[in-house]
Amino acid sequence: MSDDGGPPAPDPNRVLTDLATGLTAEQAAASLAEWGRNEITVEPTNMLKLFVMQFVGIMQLILLVCAILSAAFGDFADFGIIIGLVSINGVLGFREERNSMIALAKLTAAIESKVTLVRGSSSSEVNVKELVPGDVILLVGGTKVPADVMWRSGDKMAIDTAALTGEPIPRTYPSDRYGTDVLCGTVVKEGEGYCQVLKTGEHTEFGAASKNVFEDKAVKVVSLFEQKILRVVLTVCFASIVIVLIEFLITGFLRRQFFLTSYEGYAAVVNALAIIVASIPIALPIIMQVTMALGAEELAVTHSAVVTSVPALQDIASMTILCSDKTGTLTTAEITIKADMVLPGSNFEAEEILTFAAAAANADKLGDPIDSAILRASGGKPEGWTQRRLIGFSPVTKRTLAFVTDPNGKDLVIAKGILSKIMDTSCLGGDDAEFQWKVTDGQELIDKMTKGDETLSKSGYKTISIGISYDEGNTFEFGGVLPMIDPPRHDTRKTIDFLHKANVSVKMITGDHKNIAIETGHLIDLGTDIHDGEEVADTSDPAVKKLIWEADGFAGTMPSTKRSVVECLKIDFGCVVGMTGDGVNDAPALSMAQVGVAVEGATDAAKNAAAIILTESGLSPIFGAVCTSRQIFRKVKSYVVFRIAASITIVLVLCILIFVSACQVRGVLIVLLALLNDLSMLPIAYDNVSASRKPELPRADEIVYRALFFGVTATFYSFVFFYTVFPMQLQAATYGAWIFREIYITPNPACSEQTQGFIWLYLTICTEFLIFTVRVPSNFFWQAAPPHWTLVVSVGLTMVLVSLLAGVWKMMYIGDILITWAWGFATFFATDITKVVFWRYIMREDVGETISYEEFLAADDDQSGEEHVKPIEHADLGMSEAAKSRDEARREEKHTRLSYIEKHGTHDDNDRSHDGQPDMLHRFVGRAFGFRPSPVWSADRFADNATAAAATEAVPTEGGE
Repeated sequence: MSDDGGPPAPDPNRVLTDLATGLTAEQAAASLAEWGRNEITVEPTNMLKLFVMQFVGIMQLILLVCAILSAAFGDFADFGIIIGLVSINGVLGFREERNSMIALAKLTAAIESKVTLVRGSSSSEVNVKELVPGDVILLVGGTKVPADVMWRSGDKMAIDTAALTGEPIPRTYPSDRYGTDVLCGTVVKEGEGYCQVLKTGEHTEFGAASKNVFEDKAVKVVSLFEQKILRVVLTVCFASIVIVLIEFLITGFLRRQFFLTSYEGYAAVVNALAIIVASIPIALPIIMQVTMALGAEELAVTHSAVVTSVPALQDIASMTILCSDKTGTLTTAEITIKADMVLPGSNFEAEEILTFAAAAANADKLGDPIDSAILRASGGKPEGWTQRRLIGFSPVTKRTLAFVTDPNGKDLVIAKGILSKIMDTSCLGGDDAEFQWKVTDGQELIDKMTKGDETLSKSGYKTISIGISYDEGNTFEFGGVLPMIDPPRHDTRKTIDFLHKANVSVKMITGDHKNIAIETGHLIDLGTDIHDGEEVADTSDPAVKKLIWEADGFAGTMPSTKRSVVECLKIDFGCVVGMTGDGVNDAPALSMAQVGVAVEGATDAAKNAAAIILTESGLSPIFGAVCTSRQIFRKVKSYVVFRIAASITIVLVLCILIFVSACQVRGVLIVLLALLNDLSMLPIAYDNVSASRKPELPRADEIVYRALFFGVTATFYSFVFFYTVFPMQLQAATYGAWIFREIYITPNPACSEQTQGFIWLYLTICTEFLIFTVRVPSNFFWQAAPPHWTLVVSVGLTMVLVSLLAGVWKMMYIGDILITWAWGFATFFATDITKVVFWRYIMREDVGETISYEEFLAADDDQSGEEHVKPIEHADLGMSEAAKSRDEARREEKHTRLSYIEKHGTHDDNDRSHDGQPDMLHRFVGRAFGFRPSPVWSADRFADNATAAAATEAVPTEGGE
């Protein structure tokens, strides 16, 4: 038959399970014993390969070259130290990466996918791993097909097979072209139907190809933040290589070190390589892995948010806009039917409407809040009614159809859906459903029901409308309207308030009626500037862009509208956008957002499209995720700034000492210094940091300029110490005039073993102390949360160890060590004060307030609920004066917040801050010379463009583009 006809005939060679009873417990047990659980065995990670990979990389290669050169020139002590340090770094990296993999595997295993199973004449939701061949399951829109199945009964289903076939257009099942067999791994886009499991686990087509699939999934996805960090590190390394190359040429040729003994030539080479090694953040991969793994674990355990994409863990720190679905996220989704408020049509009684609705409900859809509420209100399925066929809900058609037979043997078709689609299926742009109609009732009844539905929605009630056909769906009468209550969650208002404090603007995007959305926005203090989805259909219009930016939300939206709104905020406004949802209609928007969040109870389609999956109901876990993510961002950013600043300090100090004073520190000491700097910083993953109210954008320019500031400042104080305080001064004034003279063919007599030890000890103490000022961006170090004790102990032990080595190796005496420690303390305080003066008073950077999840927990929940819903008789009275005043205050607060986001929370690929400041250097120049760059971006430009588009000629204005 054609696709428009009935289903193909079943294969007579297959044993068909009774759809009403399913398998018995005995049959299921026998099938399980024969075929095993419905899961695919994943090949474990090769631990040997993982260990070997710890020794692969540019940093390891440079160290290996240093070790080989040391052995070639007979310096086996240096050779042993370098090999030992590389081994320690590799072992630590292996251990931390293995622990991270185990932790993430546990979090992933916590995500369960469930499906409705008919077994032993009853239906229940079970884990898909429990399915066996022969089982009868119910697949609905948004469900990922858990096994190879055969369609048996229900709608024609649109199945997305792109994951297996690459086809962008969904296939129709059942059909002559594709038959009745649906493969595991595909996703139900529309329709619902009962299917029989044919194959499970590794016996499915997907299971047979699982090796390639999991290899694909093993490909590491690098986030924007990691890409920019890598770019910064490579830039610093390149700059270090250039500086060292100049130093190398001066040492080798101008001072003829290449033409002396072979050892002198070797020393020049190793010294140059050692300085390059010092510029590489050796422990960066380890610290990133540990910090991310700990963050992911904290999100799962504390905030019930399972991360499926590491980039999202970083992107949520930068999130400035959160688009939220309403039902089940902002509201409870625990719907209650108000049977005493039913609005019946002309030819029906209120009791009949509830009976019709119950007869059309699917009792097996245990997770459907509306059908469950109808069945609870009616006391279960009405006796004597039988269902012959069901056409499930679709986000496009917004209705269901049930072909039923009443107790008298009369056949009916019952339509259940939103009012406009029950009245006239051509509303909202029409659809391509099989059955189309316009109710036969007069205009008077249509106007009455429309007004009643609007009154209910203004009071905060959702509604479901019923249509009745007695001629197999050719014509329909309007049955009535069922009012439903879906109250806000107890913590929704508090969560939105705290998200706004964190400069995350929340927008509601819902398919519900506009009036319901407005009332919900009023109850949860989100705002009441809600617009119809049709108003933002054309996102290329500048006026529409401005509306999207300023609105509190949109109602009556289609899946494509949700995606377009997210895309506009992401692409046109440069925001990091979050999107929450639970249904197949939310999947397009979830995949478009940088931070797609599938809420608790979401469909498989929503989970597949999301990067974060909530295992607890409501919106509150998202605020916890924002706090945790911003803390993670600060830890990693602090380490990167510290490590680059330390590299700059080491490279500049050592090279300038060679240029000015011909003093060259042994290469092994330099390598040891760099590795100790990295290893001592491993506990920073556990550091106590506060989450900033300001969105944490991954701006490479800010990282570079901060690192340059700290590096240059530390270098300045270092030379103040070297040439003024140190008792065995390097006599720059005397020797500096003879840099290129032959006297420097022999080493500077002031650059003794003791002097080199002193330089080594000071640089170690100076750079180790640096972390405690870097971790507090703009305040004094004592004004932030105290560092974690493990970081303090690690830094302290490193400095003590280096001091002991300096003494044991007889490079320094106790008095010199104490002087070096004292100046290290002095340099730390001086750098911290200089930091505050420079960033706060010269750059005029905001000190930066913080947000706290503990403060959120301590705040009182709002008891928004059914008691907040206005009585129906007061629905048209409007808001009170107090409510109007609160609404006006919300609008002013929103304008302030959006202005802040424009200034601090948007970005583009060139790190341009959209407040008109291309980068921090541009801002510094402006401060220094008393001007501010002209703004290049703001939301107001869209209004200006909209006005300009209406004009016949564009008249240039001063300062315009």
